[in-house]
Amino acid sequence: MPYKTSVIIVSYNNYQSTTGPCLQSLLADEANRGVEIIVVDNGSRDETPGMLERIAAENENLRIILNKKNRGFAGGNNDGAALSQGEILVLLNSVTIVPQGAISGLATRLADNKNWAMLGPVTNSAGNEQKIHIQNTDVKPALDEGRVWCDRSNADCFESRRLDFFCVAIKKDVYENLGGLDEQFGLGYYEDTDFSLKAIENGYKMFFTEKVFIYHKAGKSFSSHGKNNIRKLMKTNKRLLQQKYGHGIRLHHMRDCNLNILNEYARLQQESKDSPDYCRNIGYRFDRRMTLARELWPNNPLKKIKYWLGLRHAARQFGSPL
Repeated sequence: MPYKTSVIIVSYNNYQSTTGPCLQSLLADEANRGVEIIVVDNGSRDETPGMLERIAAENENLRIILNKKNRGFAGGNNDGAALSQGEILVLLNSVTIVPQGAISGLATRLADNKNWAMLGPVTNSAGNEQKIHIQNTDVKPALDEGRVWCDRSNADCFESRRLDFFCVAIKKDVYENLGGLDEQFGLGYYEDTDFSLKAIENGYKMFFTEKVFIYHKAGKSFSSHGKNNIRKLMKTNKRLLQQKYGHGIRLHHMRDCNLNILNEYARLQQESKDSPDYCRNIGYRFDRRMTLARELWPNNPLKKIKYWLGLRHAARQFGSPL
């Protein structure tokens, strides 16, 4: 059957704690029966390939690619995209848990907005404004908090300068026009920043929606590589990014991204004073993002002052105590 949406997951070892739970959450959603799911295994050396073959035999919309070597996050997603049928690609990290309706929610919103190239959800763990304040770290209570956030979202969407690729919906023609993910970044890190920068350079717009929440077990994808190797990989790939775009490239810190959204909330509140329900919902999110903001204080004294002034301005504009 033809598929309008293709979900691509790159897997590597540890099926039971990574790809397995992610797939289970996708397959438990009836809305995903009409979604093509492609799992690209990057040369796993444990039971993962066998488990994937078994579950693929039970689900006709699940296709697998068994690479003989580790082609990294970029290479694996490029392999999946080349095989995909969908007009919309959803790149999904293997250490995510997907609530019901999330994939269809992303795909539908992206398809309905002709000028949008990419769309992401909010989450408990990200390096940009897609991160929201979630108190719980365990999956079920975190998903419950995420559901409340989505219920209070007012279906708001915000433009972003960089999406985090723990989960991102991309129109396939955009993905192809930009040449897919750059495989120079090897195993991973900064390929999503690179793709976002390429998108901006080519005039594409990207957004995130607060109506969709995805649980993200950050750090688990590379945990088997060791902390020293991860730091080395991050340093190498950051240097590669700087070589591509110049050392003056500005990589916005998550606290600044979160502050931008607080200011957007203040603007929206002023525009929607005649809607009490809207204002109550945005007040809930403002308070929780302000809690997150307080957890992100910089260490540099000058940055502390600048940050405090920014928070005070947002609070005053919103009419909330700092």
